[in-house]
Amino acid sequence: MIETLTFDDITLLIVRIDADGSETRREAERKAVGLLLDHAFGPGCMIDHNEAGAPLLKHRPDISLSISHSRHYAAIAYSKIRQIGVDIEEQRCQLKRVAARVMSENELAAYTSDALLLRAWTMKEALYKAALTPGLDFRRDITLPIPPDSEKATAGGRLFSIVATIVRHDFTLTAVAALQ
Repeated sequence: MIETLTFDDITLLIVRIDADGSETRREAERKAVGLLLDHAFGPGCMIDHNEAGAPLLKHRPDISLSISHSRHYAAIAYSKIRQIGVDIEEQRCQLKRVAARVMSENELAAYTSDALLLRAWTMKEALYKAALTPGLDFRRDITLPIPPDSEKATAGGRLFSIVATIVRHDFTLTAVAALQ
């Protein structure tokens, strides 16, 4: 079942990845993303990638599209107005191991619990995608909101809004959008 959420000009779709055992994990991810794209834009939707590597719709280049998947979920976010990014993740022990490489000292001090660390990770990923600037350094070039419940962050020197953070027992998702 596809879950649809709308935040002003941004639509967010989430679906559970159901692998039937006959396909690889990657095939199941592609199938789930294809299901979301068909639901949002109709059958036969074709994806290309821009020079920064971000996905774009071949038949609708005017729409900003972001795609993410975790082990058990796939998500897309799109907007006709603003550049967006989305990331969905499940709790993993490796996040603690890499946190110091991707977060500043101030961010590490503010995002201390496992739940906040997962939220920080999804924000960093979503901001990276929305910035459309390959090579950004997660620790230096992407700044999270402090305190964590603030609604603005920066990536590549640009200001972004934290549009939605969805925290469920089995995943955390963050969607961000460029401020106009």
